[in-house]
Amino acid sequence: MESAPQPRSLSRRTLLGLAVPAALVVAWFAVKQGVRTHVDGVIQASIGRPLADFSLEDTTGRRWSKADLLGKRVVLHFFRSHCPTCDVEAPEYRAFEQWVGDRALVLHVITDRVMGFEPEQTERTIAQKGFRQPVLHADQAFMEALHKVEWSRVTPVTYLVDREGTIRTALRGRQVEATLRDQLATLP
Repeated sequence: MESAPQPRSLSRRTLLGLAVPAALVVAWFAVKQGVRTHVDGVIQASIGRPLADFSLEDTTGRRWSKADLLGKRVVLHFFRSHCPTCDVEAPEYRAFEQWVGDRALVLHVITDRVMGFEPEQTERTIAQKGFRQPVLHADQAFMEALHKVEWSRVTPVTYLVDREGTIRTALRGRQVEATLRDQLATLP
């Protein structure tokens, strides 16, 4: 009668060779989650704060300031070039723009200048999005006042501002029209 083969034990060297890459993968995910949690906290910290004074130019050359927004409910939608999530959510924002009418002012804010993208790339991105509402070019001061310059690449981000100019909602990531409608309904 033959005996069943005995399982071979792995050598310490083999175990170490497996453990190190596994530990690196776990560490990478932990760091990534830590950064995400930190950035989410920075974005959420804007809630309840008054919108900072600003002066930003839109794609037509018009200058916008906080004074232009007072008395209106405002949706500030941040996006950028080379952002796959921004591309996916763009049709949702176009549908929201059609629905919103005079219920709120929608301002799209592109962070490309802060990030150093070439103007031609920014123009292509804006054209591809097809937004009907104004697209403003963010500057460093505006980014710093909201969710810090170093997080300009974190897009999409949406802030909802009440009629008094206070940030009431901060949404990170892809939004859909239904969520935007629901969130707008929470603003006085």
